[in-house]
This record gives sequence, structure tokens and C-alpha cells, in this order.
Amino acid sequence: MKKTLLVSLISASALFGMNAANASGALIPADEFAKDPAIPGKMLGDNCSACHGTLGRFYDESMPPLAGIPRDVFIKLMQDFKNEVRPSIVMNHVAKVFTDAEIERMADYFAAQADKPWKDENVLQGAQ
Repeated sequence: MKKTLLVSLISASALFGMNAANASGALIPADEFAKDPAIPGKMLGDNCSACHGTLGRFYDESMPPLAGIPRDVFIKLMQDFKNEVRPSIVMNHVAKVFTDAEIERMADYFAAQADKPWKDENVLQGAQ
């Protein structure tokens, strides 16, 4: 009986705490969360750096660079990946998480970047 009462009290406290947090704006209502927040293209594009290099610049030929890619080309490629028109083991999954508006913001960001190659000679020569 005491355990049941204790569990009920803890659960009620947790629910009260969640509601209090929501009242302070810590939790976003679902209808607000569903709207496309204006996340900057650079922040969205940072997700690409693990494979395509920082700032979309390339340092080897295994992944195409994104810096300087024309806006319409980037959008077309991402939409083709998203809709599985262009097959890719990785990019078909990656593209699906972005909204059309986010893809457009990334396209604007990458199109504005200078397309210059990596200049670190140690990396280019394979030195450690």
C-alpha cells in the first residue's frame, strides 16, 4: 500500500513538473513544432560536413564538394534523393529528413560558398 502511494505521488509530481515546464515554454506545442522554423542554411549544411568536408569544401575525390554548387542543381539532387529517383544507400535516407524549405536554405548557403580545394599538404600527401 505504501509503495503504491509512493509511486502515485512520484508520478503525480512528475506530471505536475512537466505541465509547469510546458507553461514556461520549455516544451513546444505540437502544432508549433510542426511549423518549419527558420534554421539557417549553414546550420543545416553542417550536417553534410562529415562526408563532404567542412564548409562543403572537398579534400579527396570520394565525395563531391558542395561549396559553390548551383542552387538549382543542389535542390534537384536532394529532391531526387528524397524521392528515391536517384539511388544512393546513404543520401536517400539523409535527404528525407529535410523539408523542401530546409533544402532551399541549404542550397542558398552552399551556392554562396567559394569552391576551393583543401590546401593542407600533410593531408594531401597522407602524412600523419
